[in-house]
Amino acid sequence: MKLEIFWEKNMLIDANIFLEVLLDQEKASSCKKILEDIRKGKTKAIITNFTIDSIIIIMNRNKTDLSSIELFIKSLLSYQGLTIYQINFKDRLNALKLIEKYNLDYEDAITLQSAISTNNKELLSFDAHFDKVEEIRRIEP
Repeated sequence: MKLEIFWEKNMLIDANIFLEVLLDQEKASSCKKILEDIRKGKTKAIITNFTIDSIIIIMNRNKTDLSSIELFIKSLLSYQGLTIYQINFKDRLNALKLIEKYNLDYEDAITLQSAISTNNKELLSFDAHFDKVEEIRRIEP
């Protein structure tokens, strides 16, 4: 699905959207545009504290220098349209049910549960396995 058609006022962002840009991957340019709109406050979005940590772990595993990781963390403060959702124990417990229901890994189950907890019906992600879940609609930039 294309972003322009289904974009709502607020949606959850999966880690892979930021990672496309941070690791200079194939779809980085389309992700840069939407992230810039969020940074400027033209678009509203939510990211979880868990997703931020996942991004940092992946950057570290990819041997990204620490100054670039620090820059990423500090840059989040400049995103006028971004809200950071703090996952809680209830989210973690409910995610376990989603693992069983949809055969997801824990990271994806937490992402899905965070969308549910924040009343988001859309998830900006490249992960096609979210297409099988009933609770959200996955869209791509």
